[in-house]
Amino acid sequence: MSQKVGDSVGVGDSVGAVGRDKLTGRRPDRNKKRTVSFFVSVLLVACGSSQTPAAAPAHVEVVSRPAATPEVLRGEQLLAKGQVKEAWTVFEEVIAKDPQDARAWLDLGLVYEEMGDQPAAEKAYRRSTEIDGNFAEAYNNLGVLLRERGKLAEAIPMLERAATLDPRLAPARFNLALAYEDAGEPDKAEREYLATIEALPNDPIPRINLAMLYLDTNRPDDAADQLRASAPRVRRDVLLSTAVGGALRRAGDANLAVEVLRGVLEYASDPPPTELLAELALALYATGELRAAENTMRRAIRQEPKDPALQYALGTILVKRGELDEARRRLKRVVKLDPDGPYADRARAQIRSIKQ
Repeated sequence: MSQKVGDSVGVGDSVGAVGRDKLTGRRPDRNKKRTVSFFVSVLLVACGSSQTPAAAPAHVEVVSRPAATPEVLRGEQLLAKGQVKEAWTVFEEVIAKDPQDARAWLDLGLVYEEMGDQPAAEKAYRRSTEIDGNFAEAYNNLGVLLRERGKLAEAIPMLERAATLDPRLAPARFNLALAYEDAGEPDKAEREYLATIEALPNDPIPRINLAMLYLDTNRPDDAADQLRASAPRVRRDVLLSTAVGGALRRAGDANLAVEVLRGVLEYASDPPPTELLAELALALYATGELRAAENTMRRAIRQEPKDPALQYALGTILVKRGELDEARRRLKRVVKLDPDGPYADRARAQIRSIKQ
């Protein structure tokens, strides 16, 4: 029931809206102006003595941000308001007049994504990078789109290019971390998550994802450190608190998990999300609060009675409490609901142990 959080992000976003398992997509927040700080990379070269000529400075690429014409700005405002078709018209007109406007091509790519046309978006982003080879935004958005389209081998160099051009462009570092995880390179992913955290110390999502990476690589203490730092920043966010609480339990800090999950209940909908209740029940179980764990898991099951994972969890709690007859019934229900599923064999094993 644990999950990764967040969404891949594009320039202008904080590190992201929440999604299940992995982070995907980088569309701009329609309720927020598209604002990006661009930083120019410089190389400082020490001066030589009068007898020793100074070394010739190495070539340094400078990250660029193409200027926005008034029409491009108008199109971006329309896109931010969700007026996608109107924005498309504006950007098409701009490009018809000036086919070399890299920023208009980038924005057109965002429009095509909003319209669900990924191939057209990819072409637009590629055109933006062809026009301006130092446009980090364009490489970032192209890389994330390629990752979404399953072209990981192509996506990583694009995201690396964006991060190299502008090492302080946090969304690019974050998206690169996700791509490295997909590619099975946890050390590189860790490096990029840490860079994102340094750039965005108050954003909990990079920390949560790094914690999930640590859990996946058997580093629970490191995971717990990141999760403890995240906990104060997710207090009113139900989805993020659910993820942090579940991960804290896995990392061995069940007491803090209970605190986080109970604390966010007052901000949850009525009835609360089933996953929140389930994670709270598991955390309570881990702390030894078996009666509270049972009651909370029953609430979750009332909302989703045909979920075999919930039925299995309740059966396990009931075994621990010594309520063996009902535990057996719950575990048999798991097998009936999903005889070939991931919990069926565990349920059968539990049933056999009860009989013994």
